[in-house]
Amino acid sequence: MRAYKLACALWALMLTEGLVAQPPIGAAADKHWQLAASGTHPAEVPALNDTHRQFLSRLVRRTLRDEAAGRKLYEPAYVPAGLGDLSLEAVVRLRQGGFLRAAGTSGPAPAATAVRDAASSAWKSMGAEASADIALVEQLLIEIEALGPARRIEIEGDWTQPRAVDPFIEPGVHGMVVRGPRAQHRFCPSDIVTSDMILSDVLAKLSQLTHTDGSKLADAELLAFRTAHWYEPSPGAKIVSLHRGLTLVESEAVSPAGLDEAIARLAAYMAYRQRASGLFAYQYEPAIDVYSDENNLVRQVGATLAMAVHASTSGASASRAAADIGIRFHLQGLKDIPEVENAAFIATTDKRNKLGVTALLCTAMAAHPDSRAYAPVREKLVNGMLWLQRPSGMFVTAFPPAEQIDAQDYFPGEALLAMATQYAHDPSAKILDAFDRAIAYYRGYFRDEPSPAFVPWQVQAYTLMAGQTKRKDYIDYVFELTDWLAGMQLNPSNCPWPELHGGIASYQAGRTGIATASYLEAFADALSLARETGDAQRAARYEIVVRLAARFVMQLQVRPEEAYFIRSPQDAVGGMRTGPALNLLRIDHCQHALIALIKTRKVLYPEQG
Repeated sequence: MRAYKLACALWALMLTEGLVAQPPIGAAADKHWQLAASGTHPAEVPALNDTHRQFLSRLVRRTLRDEAAGRKLYEPAYVPAGLGDLSLEAVVRLRQGGFLRAAGTSGPAPAATAVRDAASSAWKSMGAEASADIALVEQLLIEIEALGPARRIEIEGDWTQPRAVDPFIEPGVHGMVVRGPRAQHRFCPSDIVTSDMILSDVLAKLSQLTHTDGSKLADAELLAFRTAHWYEPSPGAKIVSLHRGLTLVESEAVSPAGLDEAIARLAAYMAYRQRASGLFAYQYEPAIDVYSDENNLVRQVGATLAMAVHASTSGASASRAAADIGIRFHLQGLKDIPEVENAAFIATTDKRNKLGVTALLCTAMAAHPDSRAYAPVREKLVNGMLWLQRPSGMFVTAFPPAEQIDAQDYFPGEALLAMATQYAHDPSAKILDAFDRAIAYYRGYFRDEPSPAFVPWQVQAYTLMAGQTKRKDYIDYVFELTDWLAGMQLNPSNCPWPELHGGIASYQAGRTGIATASYLEAFADALSLARETGDAQRAARYEIVVRLAARFVMQLQVRPEEAYFIRSPQDAVGGMRTGPALNLLRIDHCQHALIALIKTRKVLYPEQG
């Protein structure tokens, strides 16, 4: 809490000095910004301190022991100050090895009674055989959620539509109740977090349950509530308090040691996810303990790039091995272009031959510790990418026989980054000409329809070229894109949730997620460029942006204490969540986070290792 107050004070100072921009509150920011900025919420959290949580956890375990032994339930003669007068409803869940063994609920009652009744209900629900196992009590992880009062949400129109409730519901923070004339149905915040449901899923399920019990949606009211949420891993162990299923990463974690630990853990996790073929397991879904059968070859090559970058900066043998096998796999698709001398591309097994695959593989080979060994093939791939650029500066985004011009926010920037990397090794007029034509086209493209996804690759590419050419138009372009995107950052002045601070609310006001990792790659490069060009004010502003964004990216990394509901922690711990309340772990999210944190480490602490 002290660190949070310091951060608030720092942001107030930066706003006063004009070093940071506060996102506008108005038509573009909608009601959610106003709700967030006001710090008001449609529900309250039960007033429980650490002493209360410890007491209630011990009471639950004692209740389970009494149930297992067939004894009369313990009636506490003492409760800590402040707890005796507190009334609430409770949910107690019993977990073992990540599996949910049982859950019980209580009605409104004094806190100790409510928690005890919920524990008793949970134990009895396991059946006679399990509930007679006294030894099991000591093996269980005890999770408790104390429910605050539910407040009705006044919504105009159909509440089953996600956008209708957005101003009132914060995913993973607020639970929801639908109360009809026949029954009521409830989802706690933890139900949402541990099942990887998004808001539309929850609303659809509540709608379905309401319909099933015979109630009409028009007669049902929607309410929101918050909870105090924690668990005791084992008897007498330290209580782990959770918010949105997370433990807060403080701003002090963005330090050399903190960044090094996050980077090492993430790199090891990515290496673990690589298969013998060189491809990576694409997405792990912790809630159901399965890997999806989806795939995306552009993102696969991006993961190989991340391993090459880590291998070069750390010397880690596992990362180098992962980069080697990944590069070898994708080079199997190397195909010459007959129409162009010394030119090639990567033909992919899906026959789509996306420009992004060729571009990212070229960059991965340049980032590899033994980049010189790949120089001849890199030159051929660069020539192939140059062939796709039209006189206007626009890139066709697939190689023949496929041909497409979509994905303009991504693939051209990736190609330009590969070319900028090649220019650093071997400056040439043809690459410089490609950049001149590209900025003429893509600067207007961005101004016509600005897109957050467009910024990271373009900024990285033009930062690298600006550093080599000192071109003012390149520098101005980088700062124009960066300033625009940085203005969407959540901070203590516009967001009441400390765990979200640093995230970029790029597509929906107040909402943020793992896309911030790709934005951080650009922010770190822009900070370096601001320093190199002597733009002190921008450098000061960008450093704050980078520090906050890095904190948020580290917040999304799964830590052991957050894996209480995960059956296979080795498949999750160290990986990167899709969002603060969405635990899907996709390999390209890990890729962007790894490169972003490596860049952050370098730009913030260049003299410390």
